[in-house]
Formats: sequence, structure tokens, C-alpha cells
Amino acid sequence: MVEKDRELFEVKYVKRLTDLEQECEKAVMQIDDRMYAKTLEDRYDQVSCFGIAFYKKRCLIQKK
Repeated sequence: MVEKDRELFEVKYVKRLTDLEQECEKAVMQIDDRMYAKTLEDRYDQVSCFGIAFYKKRCLIQKK
């Protein structure tokens, strides 16, 4: 049985605000490199992947 949609998140914490964008991109690349979404593709119609990096109360989210 195939279900509709699923979201996948990779979250990174940074120690400096200037690293926020770079770590967000690394989070998205990690999803690809380690093929996290591959394991879900057989069971769901669509898998949405998000890379999230945060510094204190600020965050940046990037959708793959």
C-alpha cells in the first residue's frame, strides 16, 4: 500500500550566524549522499526533503 506524502528533515546547528547558509546546503546534500529519501520512495507517492540550519533563534530552511 502506497501512502500519499512524507516529509524528511535534516537539521544542523551552527555556532556562527555566518555559517547558516552553508550548513543548510550541507544538510540537503547529506540527504542525497546518504540516500535517506530512497528508503521512503517505495512507500510514498512523494517525499519532500528539507535541510534546516539554525543558530540560536534564527533558522534557514531549504527545500530540495
